[in-house]
Amino acid sequence: MQIVIMVVATVLLLSGLIVVHEFGHYLVAKKRGIKVVEFAIGFGPRLIKWYRGETEFSIRPILFGGFVKFPDDVEEEPQEGDFRSASLKSKALTIVAGPAMNVILAIVLAIVFLTAMGEAQAVIADVQQGSPAQEAGLMEGDAIREMNGQNIDFFYYDTIDSQNAEGRESMTITVERDGERIELEVPYAEINGKKAVGISYGPELRPFSVGESFGLSFKWIGIKTGEILNALGGVFFRGEVENVGGIVATTVVVGQAVQSGLATVIMLASLISINLAIVNLLPIPALDGGKLVLYAIEGIRRKPASERLEGVLNLAGFVLLIGLSVFLVFQDVGRLVAG
Repeated sequence: MQIVIMVVATVLLLSGLIVVHEFGHYLVAKKRGIKVVEFAIGFGPRLIKWYRGETEFSIRPILFGGFVKFPDDVEEEPQEGDFRSASLKSKALTIVAGPAMNVILAIVLAIVFLTAMGEAQAVIADVQQGSPAQEAGLMEGDAIREMNGQNIDFFYYDTIDSQNAEGRESMTITVERDGERIELEVPYAEINGKKAVGISYGPELRPFSVGESFGLSFKWIGIKTGEILNALGGVFFRGEVENVGGIVATTVVVGQAVQSGLATVIMLASLISINLAIVNLLPIPALDGGKLVLYAIEGIRRKPASERLEGVLNLAGFVLLIGLSVFLVFQDVGRLVAG
């Protein structure tokens, strides 16, 4: 039963993110005067359909994503208002809109979970007796907001650089206590053979206010984007695939998130949404990024690539992606079997 819940949760989560992606394509296409024949949620035969203008909306039984269909997809000859006859700018904006919607959704979800659940923040766990920290008035439970000029918003990302005492005679530290911010200048002393002020601190999960979450959501997304780009760089340039997971690993992680609660699911959805945006912008044929590369070349050459060449490139990109997906599935299964 647990496996069924994991699979269903994963399908629904990924489907929702893909539908949001496709909705971005739809919105900008309509805004730029490009006709949309169909906007479908899911795949397979139509279960429900309705119309808005010339666009047919449908819900299909295989709820794993969705798609947008332009007149080009059903007509052999170019028609007025179809995707092929649109300006280069309109086509590029339509393509970019999909990943852009995933980024926007990721930010919104980040605001929600940072407000509801928060992130690990640095909190003073112990103040050494007779230390400069005790004399300065630092107390156990103080939340560290700034240290040596470094904002301490997220414990696991901000505390490393802030600990550097080289060239400093004192630590500048700002803590929050009972809703009040206190800024102190604490002199360093020789403690256990190194410069320190006599405090130890650790992570504590605390929520942010809505206002704080709005600003910090961009920082959180930026951090996660850097991690994703580093992982992708490892895959494509250094052949490092150990830290990359496929659909099986994703299913396991989603299942764990469901057990942890709604806030954790929202956090994971934000992470997967930004992941989806970044992967789609990779310059690989069959992905949005590959199409943008072709449009850039078209802009330079003043001439579009032939449909045959574009078809060959898309097929090659599709084969590459399928091959990588299959490899990751085997890797995921191997990890599960190995425990």
